[in-house]
Amino acid sequence: MDTNQLQAFDQIVRQGSFSKAARILNISQPAISVRIQTLEQEVGGELFIRGGSRLELTELGASFLPYAQQALLILTVGVENAQLVKQGELGRLTIGTLPSLATGFFASTLARLRSMHPQLGIYVHTGHTQQIIEMLHDGIVKLGFKAGHFLGPDITAITYVQEPLIVVAPADHPLAQKEEVTCTELEKASQPFFQVDWSYEVKRWYAQLGTQRGTEIEVPPQTAHDLLLRGQGVALLTLTLVEADLRAERLVKLPVSDLPRLYRESALIRLNRQEKLPIAVQEFIRVFREEAREYCKS
Repeated sequence: MDTNQLQAFDQIVRQGSFSKAARILNISQPAISVRIQTLEQEVGGELFIRGGSRLELTELGASFLPYAQQALLILTVGVENAQLVKQGELGRLTIGTLPSLATGFFASTLARLRSMHPQLGIYVHTGHTQQIIEMLHDGIVKLGFKAGHFLGPDITAITYVQEPLIVVAPADHPLAQKEEVTCTELEKASQPFFQVDWSYEVKRWYAQLGTQRGTEIEVPPQTAHDLLLRGQGVALLTLTLVEADLRAERLVKLPVSDLPRLYRESALIRLNRQEKLPIAVQEFIRVFREEAREYCKS
C-alpha cells in the first residue's frame, strides 16, 4: 500500500468519478483504475460498487475511507513539518548550560529565537560541566556550555565566552558609599566576602585578600547573588549575572582600586562526531554570537 493508491481512493470519493479524479491527479484513467485494483487486493475486497449510475462506496470502502484520509493528513502534516524544520521554523533545540550562564545574553538569545521562530521547541537543561558533557554524549542535548578552555578529544568548541568579573555589594552596604575600595578593606569590611569558584586565577586573588583560614564562605554564584539581594555581604560575580540589578540600583559595583582583570571563561561546545548541525541549532549559534558579541572569543 502506498501514498499514490490512497490519494487515488481519496480523490475518487471526493470527485465522485474515476475520470475526474484522474484529471486532478494528472494521470490516465487506466492508471487510476490500476491503483484502485491494487489497493483493493491489499484491503481484501472491492471499495466501490461498480456498474450503477452513481459511484458508491461498498461497506468495506466506507469503513476504510476515514483511515485512508487520516493517513494522508498525517503524511501531509509530516511533510510540512519536515520542510519547516529544514527552514529552521520548527523542530527541537536542545541545549545544556551552566546555571550561572542561563541568564543575560543566553536568555536574550532564546527570546529572539522565540520571536523569530515561534514554532521552535526549545529545551534547556542545566548542570555542571561534566554533566553537560554527559548530556552531549547521551544525545540529550546538541549544544552545551562548559566552564574553562579545556576540551576533550571528542569535543569541539564553537566559540569561547569571556565574561568580566566585578565586585558587587548591596546598594546600602557600607563599602558602597566609598569612592574607592582597596582589597584590604574588602577583607575587613565585606561582612562577609562570599567566594565563588570561578577559576584558578580567581582563587589566587581570594588568597591575597588575607581571609583567615577556615573562615571562608564559598557558595555557588546563584547563592551569592541571592544573598547580596538580601542585603548581605560582597561577592565577585559576572557582569551578565548582575546587570539588571545594577540598572535597578539594587546592587552596586564597588570601585576596587587594586582589583586585577578577572574573567569567567566558558565555551559553547558540540560533539566532534556530529555532522551538519540542524538549522535550528545553527540559528541559535548565529543569534547567540550577536547577543554575546562583546564577550565571544572565537
